Amino acid sequence: MKNFNAQQGFTLLEALIAMFLTAGAILGLGILHIKSVQQSQLAMQRTIANIQANDFIDSMWANRCSLSSKIETDWTERWDFEQDGMAETDQIALNQLLQDWKGEITPDPAANQRQYTIEISWVNDKAAAGTAVTQQSFTYNFTLPACAT
Repeated sequence: MKNFNAQQGFTLLEALIAMFLTAGAILGLGILHIKSVQQSQLAMQRTIANIQANDFIDSMWANRCSLSSKIETDWTERWDFEQDGMAETDQIALNQLLQDWKGEITPDPAANQRQYTIEISWVNDKAAAGTAVTQQSFTYNFTLPACAT
């Protein structure tokens, strides 16, 4: 009669299960790292958009006594990357960080005060992978105080 050992092959099965668990854990860590990189890219883009809007608000605040009626047009043209095929060097660099970005300034016509809305939008192909929603935007509402001369 043959003597069968009940433990025969158990070590191989144990090693195989441990290998699959380790591979799954490493795969999960890789996916987590990819998501982390995507979110840090999006955070950087949002920070740049925030800086652009605050730069504009600070400029308007500093010049609130000498604002012309065409301030919206001036800044929209400055922010227009494709206008006449030319752009300032800093705008070219910004467009490389925020793909197809644009800024729009809209005054509130109903308000007697100087109320404005700024919308900065850009395309982020990596924000929602696998979906058609790639347009990102920030909207800022602010009011300038009356000029005390």
